[in-house]
Amino acid sequence: MEWGIAEKLLILSIALTYASSEFPFQNVSLSWEERVDDLVNRLTLEEMTQQMSHELPRTEEGVPGIPRLGIKNYTWSTECLRGDVGAGNATAFPQPIGLGATFDADLLLRVARAIGMEVRAKNNYFEQHGIYGQKKGLSCYSPVINIMRDARWGRNQETYGEDPFLTGVLAQHYVWGLQGNNTSRYLLVSSGCKHIDVYSGPENIPDSRFSFKANVTMRDWRTTYLPAFKKCVDAGTYNIMCSYTSINGIPACANKELLTDILRDEWGFKGYIGSDSGALEHIIYSHHYLNNTVDAVVECINAGVSLDLASGKFDYTPIYYSIPDAVKQGRLTVQKIREMMKPMWNIRMRLGEFDPPEINPYKQMNLSVIESPTHRALAIEAATKSFVLLKNRKFLPLMNQVYVNISFIGPMANSTKQLFGDYAPDTDLKLMKTPMETLQVLGYDIRYTPGCIDGTRCLKYSSKLVAKAVENTNLVVVCLGLGVVLEAELNDRRTIDLPGHQLKLLQDAVNGSPANAPVMLLLFNGGPVDIRWADSSDRVVAIIQAFYPAQAAGDALLETVIMAGPYANPAARLPFTWPASNDDIPSMTDYSVEGRSYRYPKIEPLYPFGYGLSYTSFAYSNLKITDQVKAGSNVIGFVNITNTGFWGGGEVVQIYLSWPDFSAPTPHLQLVYFQRISTDSGQTLKMDFIIEEESMSIWTDAGWQIPKGKYTLYAGGQQPNVKKSVGSNVLSASFMVY
Repeated sequence: MEWGIAEKLLILSIALTYASSEFPFQNVSLSWEERVDDLVNRLTLEEMTQQMSHELPRTEEGVPGIPRLGIKNYTWSTECLRGDVGAGNATAFPQPIGLGATFDADLLLRVARAIGMEVRAKNNYFEQHGIYGQKKGLSCYSPVINIMRDARWGRNQETYGEDPFLTGVLAQHYVWGLQGNNTSRYLLVSSGCKHIDVYSGPENIPDSRFSFKANVTMRDWRTTYLPAFKKCVDAGTYNIMCSYTSINGIPACANKELLTDILRDEWGFKGYIGSDSGALEHIIYSHHYLNNTVDAVVECINAGVSLDLASGKFDYTPIYYSIPDAVKQGRLTVQKIREMMKPMWNIRMRLGEFDPPEINPYKQMNLSVIESPTHRALAIEAATKSFVLLKNRKFLPLMNQVYVNISFIGPMANSTKQLFGDYAPDTDLKLMKTPMETLQVLGYDIRYTPGCIDGTRCLKYSSKLVAKAVENTNLVVVCLGLGVVLEAELNDRRTIDLPGHQLKLLQDAVNGSPANAPVMLLLFNGGPVDIRWADSSDRVVAIIQAFYPAQAAGDALLETVIMAGPYANPAARLPFTWPASNDDIPSMTDYSVEGRSYRYPKIEPLYPFGYGLSYTSFAYSNLKITDQVKAGSNVIGFVNITNTGFWGGGEVVQIYLSWPDFSAPTPHLQLVYFQRISTDSGQTLKMDFIIEEESMSIWTDAGWQIPKGKYTLYAGGQQPNVKKSVGSNVLSASFMVY
């Protein structure tokens, strides 16, 4: 990284002041490499063992300090999924699946930057007061970039969806946002992309993730499960977390092919690899791949794992406590351990731990950034941009319209906790409003019942309460969904059916209300649910997929429903294929991509990937692309987009590619470019785009190849040739690769 002249002069001044520093690793005039080498070579084997074994949650002080070197305690486990989790109040942004639906890479960067600022500000406070331990550090375990593979997986909400290209682009921007201005000497915080790899369920149904053995072809591994992680590496992430699952018989955290051959040697990753919580222990006790801790230490270190994030939830001794035994037995060398430590100390150096605070601009941040007005406004923008309009029978937006009676029905209508989803920051609930709290401004007489006595499980249901609430009403707002009680880490679903009696609640609300009373359905869930009845019902006039919008839920929904604000016209698009029913979903344990996602379709979905309606309309014209390119070159093009409707609004331009006939299997389609744009009514925008040569590559038995022949490119606001259309046209053009 290049330093500015002013920064160099300041560092020189500081260096002269600290010329008598006790240790060279404290000398800011030396290179990072020189400082890291000096520090690591001063450590004893016992000290390195302690630093590489981060036992949680018992070690509330983090990894221990090294007083003889002036090194303080440190923690490697801070959660920054969509806010700073578990270390006091923080701004809560929408769950990543909603952020994925925005198709807005710049938004992801700004959200991540805000999160990084709040993490850094709190860490400055903690450090000043000598407070260490879990979730108080600067090493973030985020973003989660596993591919959404099965609609029932409990962690779908933590992902950006099913597409490797979309996930990779959003992950890159999230990494850049978290780590700060990349022209600076220091990192704001460090990012950690997880969980590499082939980890997309199950959590607990039908098998435990701790012992699950995923079988995957090399082609699927290379073209579906790995690409987003390469994007993370290209973005400069400093941390990769290995997962619980076994890949073709080898646990991910002991998989040298994955963690060294591909990640380091092929992709050039220079950071450190840490295990998921307890993953190394599960190699022995759940996978039964090895039967003793010394073998596990040797396998994992030789595979490339520097940090054992050991889980105190289980009665296991951290695997890396056996490092000295492995060295005594001659199976590892002290020098090997030092080399494994270097990336970890490099991160701590770049975070500014050993430098005078006055030369690190991030050290000046204070708690005033926590839940600041700017960050709260960004949370509303992000939530508003994440809502996918699935259905609209000329009902929305409700502009200057007030109803006499409005009925709010369902377990998510006035929920707070369930609207946040899993891994939620501790947000000041005074800043949060539910859908009912904001949307009630549309009426005078407000009626409400959750209908489901036991929340979203809805096993205990009162049809009488629903009937009473919708009697003689003028508008019915039904709020259904899942929440963390039904989908979360360690919590898969057996089906995509609406849980319990939620479908009956919806039907009762429709059938029990006056025939002229419109019914609007708001859905709060990560993975899709079976809403075929609502989609086909004439009485359900609008459906909004809201995901888990967190603290901005009510405010963002009001802006969307009445179209108030610059982002209120829906432009989000589904980041996954929405299956119609359980019958359309392969077995959870089958990791083949066949029949999963729009890339390898077998059955017509209820809603396709990239689908989403708008209050306005768009038309595409004048698609021009390079007509001939040499294999390994980029394709350059442009297309015009015209807002043909009455209102200004956003649009997600989607560019897809299909391959020529080729000996190796290829996806049916592949998203290769996207951009969220904003237009005024009647405005035409010209959008330039580049299709990178990497997007044309196909994995074959001989490795990556770019087939020669005729490719077809599609440009529009949706996939080509889909049954459920958003109404705009899709253009196509061909080019030859020679």
